[in-house]
Amino acid sequence: MKGATLRGTAGAGRLLALLLLAGAAMAGAATAQDLSPLGNDEDRLRELDPGPSLPESINGTIRPGEGQRAPRIDNLTGIFRALQACWRPPAGSGFSGQEITLRIAFKRNGEVLGQPRITYYRPGSQPDQREPFTRSVQEAFARCTPLPFSDKLGAAVAGRIFTFRFSDTRPM
Repeated sequence: MKGATLRGTAGAGRLLALLLLAGAAMAGAATAQDLSPLGNDEDRLRELDPGPSLPESINGTIRPGEGQRAPRIDNLTGIFRALQACWRPPAGSGFSGQEITLRIAFKRNGEVLGQPRITYYRPGSQPDQREPFTRSVQEAFARCTPLPFSDKLGAAVAGRIFTFRFSDTRPM
């Protein structure tokens, strides 16, 4: 062997060990593929395909309740609790059974991003309460926003769509 010399038996031993490891790895990979329960390429591609993505929005229900606003919101549950503390359904309506589903997004600093959209409304038992009910939901956001997000939560939820379902479940 001209130009290539092995220095002693230690160099030859290392080279031999590397060759054996490479050969074993290649044989192991071939054996693993041969033993795979998947028969054809389509099955193999299906196995590698990522699963369904995460939901596009964060969903929750807001019910009338007493509560206090937290000085700082650090998690998603805190957002729903803050809105529940701010929402005051129309006085004197009792249980009306009304529901409004609202889609909304927030900026990093807790302000509302864009225009909220009502995606569902259930009239309930008192049709004359629709306007006061929708106004009470608007007033809840006016009272609460900007929400006091922590820096980490603000960065995580900025621009993400939230779906809030406001449901009047108070007893009469």
